[in-house]
Amino acid sequence: MINTFRNPLRGLGLAALLALGSTSVMADVTLKDGTVLSDEPTFIVTYIEVDASKSDEALDLIKKQAKDSASETGLLRFEGLQRLGQDNHFIVLETWATPEDRSAHAAAEHTLAYRNALEPLLYAPYDERPHVGLVAAAPSDVPAGTSSTVYVITHADIIPPEQFAPCDRQVDPAGPCGNEMMTDLAEFSRTHDGNMRFDVLTQSNRGNHMSVVEMWDSQASQEAHQVQPDKKQFRNELAGIVPEGGVNADPQFVPNMLTGSLWDERLYKLVTE
Repeated sequence: MINTFRNPLRGLGLAALLALGSTSVMADVTLKDGTVLSDEPTFIVTYIEVDASKSDEALDLIKKQAKDSASETGLLRFEGLQRLGQDNHFIVLETWATPEDRSAHAAAEHTLAYRNALEPLLYAPYDERPHVGLVAAAPSDVPAGTSSTVYVITHADIIPPEQFAPCDRQVDPAGPCGNEMMTDLAEFSRTHDGNMRFDVLTQSNRGNHMSVVEMWDSQASQEAHQVQPDKKQFRNELAGIVPEGGVNADPQFVPNMLTGSLWDERLYKLVTE
């Protein structure tokens, strides 16, 4: 039998498709343990990857979008970042007072024009991810970045059964388990020299996916943080091995990861004012 179903979205331009997905109002997020995460403020993390020969064009568009958005109601932060060592990769970090403010921005004429202009430069989909704060400082308490600030963005994908106790992949099933580990990571990292921001954001449509947003006053501070004992222990726990692990005696050993993806820390610099 011939399937006569027609996709109602077929024929819509990129801007229209993005607007449909971007203007829906978010809501508070309830985690599996009953914790409710407020959707105020609303955080947006957008990954933009373009043809290497078009990096400058993309950079100009992001800078223009930052300026065009600056006076919008409810905008708390708008930071355009360019990846260190890979100039054609960008991230845009937005913080909005309410989901409604963010929805109005997504539907604004200048936002639709910006996305349409980006589309021919992309070699990967425009990847916009809405979040709520799991462990997030008040935006007003976070200092503004400068050209020397090192930003680190990491996508974390905790396997759902490992979010809360019992977590069978952990050395001790009683924990700490995924969400507690992520909360602890933010809390101890904020005490390390040179830290300006260390937030863990939960993706609004997938409670086990998170974005870790870091700001450091220098490359040296960020590198020193990496080798602190508590950070190294976190990485071992995330791999489901004993805290002193790292390299195992059994060459066939495969870490019993609590995550479904690599812990892929990506470093960026600020390119918007």
